[in-house]
Amino acid sequence: MIKDRGNIKWASMMMPEHSDVLREYKQDTTIQRRDLNEWELEEIQQTIDQAYNQQIDVKLEVWTAGKSTQWTGIIKSINTTELILETLLKTKTIPLHSVQSAQLDADYYD
Repeated sequence: MIKDRGNIKWASMMMPEHSDVLREYKQDTTIQRRDLNEWELEEIQQTIDQAYNQQIDVKLEVWTAGKSTQWTGIIKSINTTELILETLLKTKTIPLHSVQSAQLDADYYD
Protein backbone atom coordinates (compact mmCIF):
# COMPACT_ATOMS: atom_id res chain seq x y z
CA MET A 1 0.00 0.00 0.00
CA ILE A 2 1.27 3.46 -0.89
CA LYS A 3 1.66 5.87 2.00
CA ASP A 4 0.38 9.17 0.70
CA ARG A 5 1.24 12.28 2.68
CA GLY A 6 -1.63 14.35 1.31
CA ASN A 7 -0.94 18.08 0.98
CA ILE A 8 2.39 17.78 2.76
CA LYS A 9 4.12 16.55 -0.38
CA TRP A 10 2.98 19.65 -2.27
CA ALA A 11 3.95 22.15 0.43
CA SER A 12 7.39 22.79 -1.06
CA MET A 13 5.76 23.84 -4.36
CA MET A 14 3.23 26.21 -2.79
CA MET A 15 3.66 29.89 -2.25
CA PRO A 16 3.13 31.14 1.31
CA GLU A 17 -0.05 32.91 0.18
CA HIS A 18 -1.49 29.59 -1.01
CA SER A 19 -0.70 27.93 2.30
CA ASP A 20 -2.38 30.80 4.18
CA VAL A 21 -5.53 30.56 2.04
CA LEU A 22 -5.71 26.78 2.55
CA ARG A 23 -5.32 27.21 6.31
CA GLU A 24 -8.12 29.80 6.38
CA TYR A 25 -10.34 27.55 4.27
CA LYS A 26 -9.92 24.66 6.71
CA GLN A 27 -10.87 26.93 9.62
CA ASP A 28 -13.97 28.24 7.82
CA THR A 29 -15.36 24.78 7.03
CA THR A 30 -16.62 24.18 10.58
CA ILE A 31 -20.40 24.29 10.68
CA GLN A 32 -22.22 26.30 13.30
CA ARG A 33 -24.87 24.36 15.14
CA ARG A 34 -28.35 25.26 14.00
CA ASP A 35 -30.80 26.29 16.73
CA LEU A 36 -34.07 24.42 16.40
CA ASN A 37 -37.43 25.97 17.18
CA GLU A 38 -40.27 24.21 19.04
CA TRP A 39 -41.93 22.96 15.85
CA GLU A 40 -38.76 21.35 14.57
CA LEU A 41 -38.04 19.73 17.94
CA GLU A 42 -41.56 18.33 18.12
CA GLU A 43 -41.33 16.99 14.57
CA ILE A 44 -38.01 15.27 15.38
CA GLN A 45 -39.54 13.77 18.53
CA GLN A 46 -42.58 12.44 16.64
CA THR A 47 -40.39 10.93 13.91
CA ILE A 48 -38.12 9.24 16.46
CA ASP A 49 -41.12 7.91 18.41
CA GLN A 50 -42.74 6.52 15.26
CA ALA A 51 -39.49 4.89 14.11
CA TYR A 52 -38.99 3.34 17.56
CA ASN A 53 -42.57 2.06 17.95
CA GLN A 54 -42.75 0.58 14.45
CA GLN A 55 -39.08 -0.55 14.39
CA ILE A 56 -38.41 1.00 10.97
CA ASP A 57 -35.23 2.58 9.65
CA VAL A 58 -34.66 6.23 10.44
CA LYS A 59 -32.02 8.63 9.10
CA LEU A 60 -30.63 10.95 11.76
CA GLU A 61 -28.49 14.02 11.18
CA VAL A 62 -26.28 14.44 14.24
CA TRP A 63 -24.14 17.48 15.06
CA THR A 64 -20.85 16.73 16.86
CA ALA A 65 -17.65 18.74 17.18
CA GLY A 66 -18.37 21.26 14.45
CA LYS A 67 -19.56 18.82 11.80
CA SER A 68 -22.75 17.11 10.82
CA THR A 69 -22.90 13.32 10.46
CA GLN A 70 -25.73 11.16 9.16
CA TRP A 71 -26.61 7.78 10.66
CA THR A 72 -29.22 5.35 9.37
CA GLY A 73 -30.56 2.43 11.36
CA ILE A 74 -33.20 1.09 13.74
CA ILE A 75 -33.70 2.70 17.15
CA LYS A 76 -33.35 -0.01 19.80
CA SER A 77 -33.96 2.07 22.93
CA ILE A 78 -34.62 5.63 24.06
CA ASN A 79 -34.16 7.25 27.46
CA THR A 80 -34.30 10.88 28.56
CA THR A 81 -30.82 11.85 27.31
CA GLU A 82 -29.82 9.47 24.51
CA LEU A 83 -30.96 6.86 22.04
CA ILE A 84 -29.34 3.66 20.86
CA LEU A 85 -29.27 3.25 17.09
CA GLU A 86 -28.40 -0.08 15.51
CA THR A 87 -26.82 0.42 12.08
CA LEU A 88 -25.68 -2.27 9.67
CA LEU A 89 -22.17 -2.34 11.11
CA LYS A 90 -22.43 -1.28 14.75
CA THR A 91 -24.58 0.01 17.58
CA LYS A 92 -24.26 3.75 18.17
CA THR A 93 -25.27 5.79 21.22
CA ILE A 94 -26.48 9.25 20.18
CA PRO A 95 -27.24 12.10 22.62
CA LEU A 96 -30.73 13.48 21.93
CA HIS A 97 -29.59 17.11 22.20
CA SER A 98 -27.25 16.63 19.21
CA VAL A 99 -29.93 15.37 16.78
CA GLN A 100 -30.57 18.04 14.14
CA SER A 101 -33.09 16.18 11.95
CA ALA A 102 -34.83 12.81 11.66
CA GLN A 103 -36.44 11.22 8.61
CA LEU A 104 -38.17 7.89 8.20
CA ASP A 105 -36.75 5.55 5.58
CA ALA A 106 -38.34 6.13 2.16
CA ASP A 107 -38.57 2.37 1.47
CA TYR A 108 -41.15 2.07 4.24
CA TYR A 109 -43.68 4.10 2.25
CA ASP A 110 -43.17 2.31 -1.09
